[in-house]
Amino acid sequence: MFSPRRPCRSLRARLADRFNRRARRRRVALLIVATSVSCFDLGSRFEPLDLGRAERRLFAQTPSDHNVRTDNPTLASRSYYDGAETLGRVGHEAILRRDILHQLKKFAHMQYLEEIEKIPEDVREEHREEYKNGILRQYLNNEEIFTQILDNHIRKLLFYNDYVVSRPKDQIEEQTKQLETEFNAKMLPELKETFGCKTQKELEDYFEREIGSDYAQEKRIFMQQTLGELWMNYNLGEEDFDPTVVDLRRYYEAHRDIYRVAPRVRWQAMTVYFGRKRSKDEARRKLAHMGNAVQAEPDPRRQETLFAEVCRVDSEDVFASKGGYRDWTERGSLRSQVVENAIFSEDLPVGSLSRILEDENSLTIARIIERVPERIKSFPEVQEEVREKLIADRREAMRKTYEERLSKRFSIEIYAITPEEREKWFRSAERETESATGRDVY
Repeated sequence: MFSPRRPCRSLRARLADRFNRRARRRRVALLIVATSVSCFDLGSRFEPLDLGRAERRLFAQTPSDHNVRTDNPTLASRSYYDGAETLGRVGHEAILRRDILHQLKKFAHMQYLEEIEKIPEDVREEHREEYKNGILRQYLNNEEIFTQILDNHIRKLLFYNDYVVSRPKDQIEEQTKQLETEFNAKMLPELKETFGCKTQKELEDYFEREIGSDYAQEKRIFMQQTLGELWMNYNLGEEDFDPTVVDLRRYYEAHRDIYRVAPRVRWQAMTVYFGRKRSKDEARRKLAHMGNAVQAEPDPRRQETLFAEVCRVDSEDVFASKGGYRDWTERGSLRSQVVENAIFSEDLPVGSLSRILEDENSLTIARIIERVPERIKSFPEVQEEVREKLIADRREAMRKTYEERLSKRFSIEIYAITPEEREKWFRSAERETESATGRDVY
């Protein structure tokens, strides 16, 4: 018995994969859904917004003074929530516990919405609350998630600090109004659709009731981080960088393994089991009879159809009703090493039937429909992909340089956060009965 599926990855591994997807999509929508967490891949639900055009429109005027003092009193006197614990500061912007918890709770809720759909509908409602609370508890006390959200939040605050101290107050107010208009016109409707709300009031209630956070805080974080992101893009500019063919070829030769295509096979198989109810010899006789029925067909073009017909009648595995067809299969994806070695062996030609392959409790005959050998993609095939990679790498290097320059300009201070303190904060978040605006959550 074998399975063509890969072993399921753990939730932790899938979570790490999502966090590593740092595709820098030029869409404000991604910032809306993920706030500062870049792991939500929900951008396809939103209408793309040209960030390049937005940043040029917002920052069309030259700042009157790029050397504004970072101890700007209007920045220093800013206050968001009374009594909110401060985890640290980036320049004059506080890192609030509420901001980190908001992003953790929203991330946990988005994971819940994804996972709950995998539960059968007949028992989904019965376990909905239990499932949601279990995922929330799991993520609230996850040190890895906390660290990544905090790091990303610090990075966005660096950009926002530079924006605030580099622009005149009247321009900041005007640009904030422009962005708020974009938010209300495009992003608010999409948020309502995502969470199944018809009005803004329903959306506000949803954030408090289902996520345990506050819609106003969601909007504030979005405005802050988007302005910082747009300012970063504006400062990086549209560099005229076009790698030469020599550059592309040099990268291709140095990274040929990246473009290696693994061998794969499309095939059919018929299987008979043996064990307590049937001896191995009895199973072998039955399978041999099935194979001989197919082999007796002289026309190779008819053999595939006949093979499928025999499978539907006599094969005993889960693919029997599908005529024994298996989709494209790569090495390492089958449970049976015996079957995998046979179908990837050049000794089994395309269109031919294998010998009887014996596994722990089954016998199998395989037939290859199509085989693609291992190869490395040619340079012309990947030339544009390499070009985009080099441009993206150059852009990322510029962003890191800009980020390093800001980290020297603005002090970054993280107060000591012990695991005990973090656990206390997260556990208290589960019992909070008041939102950031003072309204009851439960």
